[in-house]
Amino acid sequence: MKKISLALCLAGLFTFASADIFSVSAGYGIQEQKIGGYIQNGDNKNYFGEKSVNPTDPYTGYLGLKNKKHPYFWVKLIHPIPVIPNMKFQYTKYETSGHSNYISGNVSLFGKTRITYVITDADTYMSINSYDASLFYEFKPAIADIEIGAGVDYWKLKFSVYDNVNKRYAVNYSGSIPLPYVYGNIETMKFFNFSLIGNAKIAKLGDNHHYDYLGALKYTIDIPGPINPFIKVGYKYKELFYKDGTDETKLSFKGAFAELGVKF
Repeated sequence: MKKISLALCLAGLFTFASADIFSVSAGYGIQEQKIGGYIQNGDNKNYFGEKSVNPTDPYTGYLGLKNKKHPYFWVKLIHPIPVIPNMKFQYTKYETSGHSNYISGNVSLFGKTRITYVITDADTYMSINSYDASLFYEFKPAIADIEIGAGVDYWKLKFSVYDNVNKRYAVNYSGSIPLPYVYGNIETMKFFNFSLIGNAKIAKLGDNHHYDYLGALKYTIDIPGPINPFIKVGYKYKELFYKDGTDETKLSFKGAFAELGVKF
C-alpha cells in the first residue's frame, strides 16, 4: 500500500512539473496599436499622439503620430529535455507617421536623440521592429498550463522629425534598444474548447520600467490528426518608461488583437 501511495504521489508531481512531450506552435495576428505617452525635459513636453494642446502654451506640443494596425507572428517550441528551457520567439512591427503644427524644443527620446528647437510645421515618423525571445519552463497542474521564465525584447528603432519650414531633419535617428524582462504565462484548461490566457512581461530598474500585458480568449478547433488549429482574440498593453535626470520618455501601445494559430 505504501509503495502504491508513493507511486501515485510521484505521478502527481510529474504531472505538475512536466511539459508536453514535444510540441511546436505558431500564430499570426493583427493588433491595434493606439499610441500614447510623451517625451519631456523639464517643463518642455511633447505628446506622441494627436493630443490637443493649448496653442499659446510654449512648453507643450505634440508629434501627431497616428494609431495604426500591424501584423505580428510567433513560434514556440516545447521539448521534454530536463533543465534546458523551452523557447518562444515573436516578431511585431510598430510603425506610424503623422503631422504636427507645434513641437516644443529641447526634448530627448530615450536619451538617444534630441529635438533642440521649436518646430511649427513637421512631418513625424516612428518605426520599431520588435524581436522578442523568451526562455521558459512549463508546469502543468490539473487546471492550467503555466510558463515561467525570462527574455529580451530587442527593438530596432527609427525616429524622424522633418522640419517643413527650414526644409531639414530636426531628428533622423536609427538605433537599437534591448528590453530584458521576466516572463509569466497562464492558460486555463479548456471548457467546451474555450480557454483563457494571461501573459505578463515585466522589468523595472529604478525609475525605468518595461511592462507588457496580454489577456485573451482562445478557441481550439477539434479536427482529426495531430494538428490543433486555434483562434485567439484579446487585448494587449505595452509601456516603456525611461528617465535620466530631467529627461523622460513614456511610450505605450494598446489595443485589441485577433490571431490564427496552430499547434502540432
